[in-house]
Amino acid sequence: MTKISVISLFRNSEKFLDRLFNRLETLEKKYEMDFYFYENDSTDKTRERLTKWMKGRKGQFIYEDINTPTFGHVTDKARMDLMTRYRNTILEAARPLKSEYTLMIDSDVDFSNKIVRKYLPFFKKDIVMCTPFIKQNINCVMEEPTELSYFDSFALKDKKGNKGMLLSSNPFWERKDRDLWKAGNPVEVHSAFGGVAMIKSEVLNKVKWSTTGGCEHWLFCEEVRNYGKILAIPTIDVYTEVNHWVPDPRLIEVQRKLLLDPWARLAANL
Repeated sequence: MTKISVISLFRNSEKFLDRLFNRLETLEKKYEMDFYFYENDSTDKTRERLTKWMKGRKGQFIYEDINTPTFGHVTDKARMDLMTRYRNTILEAARPLKSEYTLMIDSDVDFSNKIVRKYLPFFKKDIVMCTPFIKQNINCVMEEPTELSYFDSFALKDKKGNKGMLLSSNPFWERKDRDLWKAGNPVEVHSAFGGVAMIKSEVLNKVKWSTTGGCEHWLFCEEVRNYGKILAIPTIDVYTEVNHWVPDPRLIEVQRKLLLDPWARLAANL
């Protein structure tokens, strides 16, 4: 039986727990599982419910009251520093992971009960980490207005270092990558996360998160790439809900111009 570890962070996550527990309990029927959870400063029943759910299960639940601020989904350096701390705290507690693969899950993201089965065929040769198409409840504003857009653009970097396109169902800039994604084929990337990523545990035992102010996943993925390739996979979709926002039309116009002009993208240092 394949051994799977799960690492996840929580804060005031009570409203997502029933759904998450359902997904994990289904996976438990198919795989040998252990769980490593970190929670801090919740004011709802997140800690109480996680403590109860973890009883009798392999792994560890760490919780702290450290009075850190909440930032929401913003690219603030203080937030990046804290996210790095949280992720490394639970990672150090989990090591050495003795599983074959680890699911790294954002607790507010929904995913299929079959996600492990969907990921496994992609771990061939030198592939060490796979990430999904994380969809958000905002439609694409670029080329496919009837499709949902990719959420985790901040963590995404292609092989040329271009950051992900905002509010697009196809977040890539390079024609080759865009064609692969549109055809449902995986795209090799320098960095991605997507809310429910899967990584070989032997690799996760050797790396850690860090930041110089940018997304904590960038330098993490840079370390991961020392051991193999990272894929973003359009046919494995997960879902998150965000507060709806309408982009400035000027932003969309700039993106359309950059999409057509690779030299402009280079100058813009995406």
